[in-house]
Amino acid sequence: MYYQIINVSKESIGIVWQNIGGKPQIERIFLPSGKAKLISEIEKEFPAINEKEQKIPGKTATQIAELYAGKKAKFDFSILNLKKLSGFSAKVLKETCKIPHGKVGTYSGLATKVGSPRAVRAVGTALANNPFPLVIPCHRVVRADGSLGGFGGGIKMKKELLSREGIKTDKKGYVAGECFDI
Repeated sequence: MYYQIINVSKESIGIVWQNIGGKPQIERIFLPSGKAKLISEIEKEFPAINEKEQKIPGKTATQIAELYAGKKAKFDFSILNLKKLSGFSAKVLKETCKIPHGKVGTYSGLATKVGSPRAVRAVGTALANNPFPLVIPCHRVVRADGSLGGFGGGIKMKKELLSREGIKTDKKGYVAGECFDI
């Protein structure tokens, strides 16, 4: 198992990946923080990680940096290792990928789309445990009233990510109605 640190602005994003059958498989993406803290988190969660950083093949790192910058990027989702997810979590995360760039969806809307309209909290839990933030855009999911809800990188980062995609919020942090997809 390997890791790569992607420098973005004054922070870094971490990718943990492995090579399976000659193809990279991403195990986890770590949201931006300081490089030393990031490496410490990676080593704690993946103690068997190769100590030397190794770049993931292809354009994956560039695409992740572009997503963080708020740009549209075509991404090969087949390199995400979804095997460790429950069936429900995988359904929620796959549905989250369908929320278009520059739009938001709601927790309740996702619950309905995955066939469990009463499982709003379970949808929130699946998103909170998303091992592939930025690529699977959990930051695009907000509460039905337009308030931001939660995010693993904090509300400030969620608001910044949404803003980079052109999603407007008012002074109280509510998303504008025209930005909703589901």
